[in-house]
Amino acid sequence: IAVLMLITALVSSTSGHADEFSMPWRISVYGGTATRLTTSEIFLHGHFHPDGTQIGVSIDRDLADLGSGFTLVADAGGTQFVAKSKETSLDLGLGVRYSFKFFGDPVSISGFTGPSWANGEPNISTGTYHGTDINFKRVPWLNYVGTEIAVGLAPNWNGVLRYYHRSGAFGLFEPNADEGSMLGFGLQYRF
Repeated sequence: IAVLMLITALVSSTSGHADEFSMPWRISVYGGTATRLTTSEIFLHGHFHPDGTQIGVSIDRDLADLGSGFTLVADAGGTQFVAKSKETSLDLGLGVRYSFKFFGDPVSISGFTGPSWANGEPNISTGTYHGTDINFKRVPWLNYVGTEIAVGLAPNWNGVLRYYHRSGAFGLFEPNADEGSMLGFGLQYRF
């Protein structure tokens, strides 16, 4: 919240009539419940057992208009566990945002991916043998995937729903490594 207030004070406020899609920067602060379960366990089997609480901040910059409401976007951010773990992660990625208006309010759906570094990371399984997790170790470098739905609340302000996930990217960083996921809510400032 303090970061958003500082950005608001430093950035001159735009008129309520400004085109929301012409503001290339977005800063988000969000928090939610984290789990060490895999994404497939969450979305395919409906399991979401909380393993702690995580907060995050991200800053996005539009890079190129791809047409038809799509934009190439750069994303940088960090997350911190605040309960049941001491892990901090830093992320840098690329993604695509689709923006449109719904009943006159700006809405955007985004997806990002890229490398992620963490300290204080937990021991995670990096393999399986007959369905049993094996090869537990700490893995600082993984891939992150972030998805976000942002809905306009007021001029320059969005409410956000953000899903954050770190894993081995199908063996790109580490075979079978899946560190966990977080589903959070927050605020986003466009400028």
